[in-house]
Amino acid sequence: MGLRTKQALAIIAGVVVAGVMLLLGLWQMASYQESTRDVSAERAAEAPVALAESVSESGEVADVYGRRVTLEGTYLPDEVLVGEAGPLRVVTALRMTDGRHVAVVRGAVAEGAEPPAAPSGNQNIVGVFLAPDLPAEGVAGGADLGSLRIQTLAQTWPSPLVAGYVTLPADEAARQGLDAASLTLPSTEGSPTHRGYALQWWVFAAGAVAFGVYAARGFAKDAERAAANRPSD
Repeated sequence: MGLRTKQALAIIAGVVVAGVMLLLGLWQMASYQESTRDVSAERAAEAPVALAESVSESGEVADVYGRRVTLEGTYLPDEVLVGEAGPLRVVTALRMTDGRHVAVVRGAVAEGAEPPAAPSGNQNIVGVFLAPDLPAEGVAGGADLGSLRIQTLAQTWPSPLVAGYVTLPADEAARQGLDAASLTLPSTEGSPTHRGYALQWWVFAAGAVAFGVYAARGFAKDAERAAANRPSD
């Protein structure tokens, strides 16, 4: 087999292997993109579960954050406006039929506006249950709190207080004379493993091409040494 043929085969082999590895890297990157897909909206669209049954007597909350929940109870006078800027969320305490309490975001109002009173009597509620907000730096002029922190509400609201809050849907907020409150669903993060594997395959692909070139040069050097050692006529 001639030198040029050996060099060509070495480079072709490196390119073919690199191509396979590039495809594997693309597949891993596609897996990473799939793992970053936000499934929060799908989770919130699942059939609602009973909140009372999802919170243990010790206060431990099952895996229901970001899901729709059902609860029954009566609104209390305890109420705060929450937000760093308008519109402000109207958050009212609700005593569930089992005696526990939960914060309910009934809707939103413009800064400086007086929210309508909460409905009286027993209420059957369906809303999205979320974990307490992260701390906020400041509050709006007409707000009591910058963020909805259950730890803060627990200082003045009746106990026991469930570690989370329920946001009512837009139609229920409108029925109570309020605007729809903003609903920020938790987002899912992609697995860094898939991205790491993708980068790894691409590094291997570059190495395969480099090895093909290295092998081709090696054949040339072997040919030169063979020619130098060949006895002269």
